[in-house]
Amino acid sequence: MDKRTGIKQTLLLTGAIIGLLVGSGISTGQEVLQYFTPYGLYAFLVAGVSALIIIIANYGFAYAGFHGNFKKGSEVFAFYCGPVIGKIFDWFTVLFCYMSYIVMVGGGSSTLNEQFGLPIIFGGTIIMVCAGGTVAIGLNSIVNIVARIGVLKVVMVSTVCLVSLICHIESLPQNLSRISSSELPLLKAADTWLFSGISYGGFCILWLASYVATLSTKVDYMTLQRGSVFAAIILVSMCLVIGFALTANIDSVYNLQIPNLFLAKQIWMPLSYFYSMITFLAIYSTACPLLWTASSRFCVEGTVKFKLVTIGLAAAGLLIAMFTPYNILINYIYVLNGYLGSAFMIIMIVRLVMIKMKVRSSQYNTQ
Repeated sequence: MDKRTGIKQTLLLTGAIIGLLVGSGISTGQEVLQYFTPYGLYAFLVAGVSALIIIIANYGFAYAGFHGNFKKGSEVFAFYCGPVIGKIFDWFTVLFCYMSYIVMVGGGSSTLNEQFGLPIIFGGTIIMVCAGGTVAIGLNSIVNIVARIGVLKVVMVSTVCLVSLICHIESLPQNLSRISSSELPLLKAADTWLFSGISYGGFCILWLASYVATLSTKVDYMTLQRGSVFAAIILVSMCLVIGFALTANIDSVYNLQIPNLFLAKQIWMPLSYFYSMITFLAIYSTACPLLWTASSRFCVEGTVKFKLVTIGLAAAGLLIAMFTPYNILINYIYVLNGYLGSAFMIIMIVRLVMIKMKVRSSQYNTQ
């Protein structure tokens, strides 16, 4: 159990959470293109709603893990919803995390295909082998790998998109107006900015539930809370920069699978090769904890059975990803499950309030 505190540990945990959330969707730009760009300046409100949901949810996950004496992070659902409804949410979350792993495989395939012209199956196979191998090693290796890659990809993605935005800032006002008038056929996550923010925050917290609850049993509680807040703020700030960079280049990127790769090519062609590699690493670092969430639900980490299940799930995900376009995977899997995550959050908030009131009442009665 690592109970270190301080800035370094806070940044490590921030990186671990960011490393999970900044996966193929943000690194490629496809996720932002659907959740933020279609709403123009209302993207700021999408960001605000999403960040609030993530911060509150992470607090609840860490609180449950810290006070619940969990053997598995998935017990967070029973902690808030009871054994029956909690079991339902647990299975839905496992399914969603696994489907999200499939999205990562699809993102890896599309990235190497668009940049290098490699067969679709090539990139997906690499993600399958690397993620499956890492997960088989265990959670500690995942935290270390995800945290370190998390910092690298945040810097790289933010820099490329910020430079692109600055270089094409003159196109932004006109394109914002065109988006507002629905001139372009953009694939949207939802009809309104509010539901887009709810869905985005919702699917993020389904990713984070077991992961953060488990981390709270291994690291300092308050340090994890600070890292969670920083991670949410950094995440939505990145999304806004990427979203407006895509808006400034909307005519060229709105129908691409990997729009951020186009931005990198515009800046400097050799940069696109490096960016595609960073994107691939980002996808890998997100695929690991998602696959771990699914595998750890079925068996105890570190056992032979755990390793065999991990390998089987990793291979099955590759087969499924080969038959569905990447942008469609994101639009269906993320959006629908985002609403499920938001439903769980409502239950969690109600239960948290009840728990806090009960604790205060007990403290008052003992005085």
